[in-house]
Amino acid sequence: MLGCTVPTIGGLPKGFSWARKWGCECIQIYVTLSRRWDVPGLSEEEVFKFKSAWQDSPVKKVVAHVPYLVNLASPDKNLWQKSKERLRIELSRAGQFGVNFLVLHPGSYGNSNKLDGMKRTIEAIHAISNASDNQKTQILLETMAGQGTSIGSTFEEIAYILEEINNPEFIGVCFDTAHIFAAGYDIRGYKNYEMVLTEFDEIIGLNKMKAIHVNDSRANLGSRSDRHACIGEGKLGLEIFQAIMKDTRFLTIPKILEIPERGKRSEDNLRLLRKLQLISGHLPKSKNLQKQLIRKELYVNIS
Repeated sequence: MLGCTVPTIGGLPKGFSWARKWGCECIQIYVTLSRRWDVPGLSEEEVFKFKSAWQDSPVKKVVAHVPYLVNLASPDKNLWQKSKERLRIELSRAGQFGVNFLVLHPGSYGNSNKLDGMKRTIEAIHAISNASDNQKTQILLETMAGQGTSIGSTFEEIAYILEEINNPEFIGVCFDTAHIFAAGYDIRGYKNYEMVLTEFDEIIGLNKMKAIHVNDSRANLGSRSDRHACIGEGKLGLEIFQAIMKDTRFLTIPKILEIPERGKRSEDNLRLLRKLQLISGHLPKSKNLQKQLIRKELYVNIS
């Protein structure tokens, strides 16, 4: 299941128009304005239009992303309370729309320490989980690049939060390829891909992986820098993306592009990923041969 973050200028239902144009089976959106704390009320008409547009589209699953304003690990009590309330609103709104997953950054601990930051994140999610009547939407902790004082750049940190919350129906993981590479997990090549997934399975469990952000990385391995790139234009190579696209364990979970210039580049990046899925066997090691093979596959499928 493949898709991307879609523009929603003009209203959330517009996202489904882009999904139809680009052939997305899944999409990622923000269900509120991502750069503002205040959230206007939601009308029944807005919910109806969203669900109607979804029903008339090829989209099977919708992923929402919590705004970056939210920081559940913050030592600032005011910001922590605002973040907790905003997550409650995000989850409530996602439930009204019928959104399947809500992706959340675990947070940044600022001038405190990491363990205390993780405990604040756990406390906030616990409170929201206990108070929520949304049975449709699962919160997904996103694997992070490790920039600054952010939490979630190691599998152990994600596992700790999941174990403390201990509610498998409420929380899972969104695996971001660019982030884990920048965090120090070398997923380049078929062998390394399997080794990293084995480590993920041993520490977290592959059954916890409910969505994948499919992104190349401009940043180097272990740089702890969050800089996305278009597929095949960063440091990861194409093998990892072919491996993900052909991995039968993940055929039914959303694989979401989050790339620069999404309005201009999403369509061709989605096309490339689909071609990688169709190519049988491993890609040749030569980048020139890879390009030739992809062009051939494109030509054959068009003709």
